[in-house]
Amino acid sequence: MDFYQKDFDPTFILMNNSPIEDFEGFSSADMNYLVYETFSPDSPFQIKKNIPDNILDQIPFLLQIEYLLKRINDLGELKLTAKGFLPTTLVKEIYDLGLIKDYAIEHGITKLYAETSSQPINLTRLITELAGFTKKRYNKLTLTKTWRDKLLKKNRQDIFIQAFSTFAQKFNWGYFDLYSSQATGTVGFAFSLFLLSKYGNNERLNSFYSEKYLRAFPSLIELFKDDPWVTDLNRSFNSCYSIRTFDRFLDYFNLIKIRSEGRGYHDSNKFIMKSPIFDDIISFED
Repeated sequence: MDFYQKDFDPTFILMNNSPIEDFEGFSSADMNYLVYETFSPDSPFQIKKNIPDNILDQIPFLLQIEYLLKRINDLGELKLTAKGFLPTTLVKEIYDLGLIKDYAIEHGITKLYAETSSQPINLTRLITELAGFTKKRYNKLTLTKTWRDKLLKKNRQDIFIQAFSTFAQKFNWGYFDLYSSQATGTVGFAFSLFLLSKYGNNERLNSFYSEKYLRAFPSLIELFKDDPWVTDLNRSFNSCYSIRTFDRFLDYFNLIKIRSEGRGYHDSNKFIMKSPIFDDIISFED
């Protein structure tokens, strides 16, 4: 988590067990786990064990990663382009699966060609490398022995958890946007999942969640003052948090349903609720 530590002031963490209103009833000790030891056995946040295949089959980002890993395994090694990206034939092959659509491509803003023309595909390759699923040598990708064995044994639970935790804790969520704050969204991402667990049975505006997230982590809005083009701190914070948390993270894992009203990607109102499989994957313990 080193990439955002410089952005984040942890002084709100005090080790006590008293419930705090701004933390939705969590104590500061609970929040310490949610922020710094998210996947610890003692954390209130837990990924359920033995998730069945019929649930994992509904997680598009996992399916996209599995497809790429299987293609690399079938080939033995995957030769990348001169700049280190997936070959264009494989980019089209993955996109044509229809698992994750790219807004810019679907709306004619850009055309599918190279890996970098599709954020979801670019992200898939990045996560496979960050997660240790693959290794790169001489500009070729091969599977690491550990994950090749898990792939062949169809240990999908481990692949899912590794992909999910890597996305949440190792990937820089600001990679695809212009905001200087790297911390927004990724710090305390499990708290966002708790908010959905608590409030997500009904549709709510994305701002409902960003406001509650900001109450828990108020220092994060100060980071937007570093961007000279930001004129409305609250609006920019909400947009940044919403795009990173909902559009580029939880929707890819099918943990939410998004309904948009209005024109444009950035100007529409977004209504968020839990997906039908959320509670089959995520739990919070008292």
